[in-house]
Formats: sequence, C-alpha cells, structure tokens
Amino acid sequence: MVHINLLPVREIKRRLQARRQIINFFIGLLCLFVALGGVAYLQSSKADQLRNELTQLKKEKRKYNKILSKIKKLEQDKALLEKRIAIIRQLKKSSSLTVHILDEIANITPTKRMWLTSLSQTGNNLQLTGMALDNRTIAKYMEDLKKSPYIKSVSLTSSSLKSYAGRNLKSFSLTCTIGMPAEKRKKNTAKG
Repeated sequence: MVHINLLPVREIKRRLQARRQIINFFIGLLCLFVALGGVAYLQSSKADQLRNELTQLKKEKRKYNKILSKIKKLEQDKALLEKRIAIIRQLKKSSSLTVHILDEIANITPTKRMWLTSLSQTGNNLQLTGMALDNRTIAKYMEDLKKSPYIKSVSLTSSSLKSYAGRNLKSFSLTCTIGMPAEKRKKNTAKG
C-alpha cells in the first residue's frame, strides 16, 4: 500500500525553521537588552559611587582649606620674622662697624697736628671734615686711613686755607668708603 502524504512537509519544515529563527532572534534581542541593562546598572552604580566620593573629597578639601590658610599665615609670619632677623643682624653688623670705625679714626688722628670738626656716616660712606697744620699732615692722615682694614677707600673732597686763632690752617673734607674686613665678614656669615 502506498501512502501519499497530503501535508506539505517542506512547508511545515520551513515554517518551523522560520519560527525557530524568530524565537532565536527574540531570545538574542532579550539577552542583548539584559546585558545592556546590566551594563547600565553597573555604570549607574559606579557613577553614584563616584558622586559620593566627590562629595566626600569636597568636604575633606573644605576641612583642609582651613589648615592651608593657617599654613599660609604661618609662612607669612615666618617670612616677616626672617626679614626682621635679617634687619637685626644688619643693624648689629653696622653698629659694630661704626664702633670699629670710630675706634680706628680716634687712634689714627694725630692730636697735635690736626683735629676733626665733623664726622658723619651714611650707609657705607663716611664724611670727615677738620683742620690741619699743613698739607703733609692731611696726606699722611689719608695714607693712615687707607691702611685701616675697615676703610676701603679715601678721597680728598676739598682743601682750603683758613685763618684760625691767628694762624693759617688747612681746612679739609674727606670721603671714605667703609666695610667689614674680609676675615670678620667670613666669621659673621658663619655665625649667622
């Protein structure tokens, strides 16, 4: 007996295959949506975590800003104190220099042949004015001043003849550059 199949088998197979493909497509699409949803959830939770960290860091920054402002104020105070210390050191140095200069001038000035009428110091410049018996006394005095370790240079500013107590005397004015000797300068910088 011969059986005739009246059902279209090929068409049924094609429909089943098409149905499987559609189901597989929707399952793949569903898996894709689930994967995208999972990635979106992870990204969202990571973004929330980063936002929380950011707010905590901002709070910490505000807390440290107070400390930083205190540090800046302390640095300014330190700079001011260092400036004052430098000024005090400079004053000590210049006051000891002035004492040495006065001592040198007092020891060098010949009391029987000349006398000083004024002495003024401005920074590293020293102005001397006085009266002498003659030009040789002034020249020797200038040479003696040049030998002093505290006096760097000496120049005659003016010299003129003046009558004083019935005698003709030489009035003079000297300008000197002063400073600490090299050895003393090294010792002072080593101490400071």
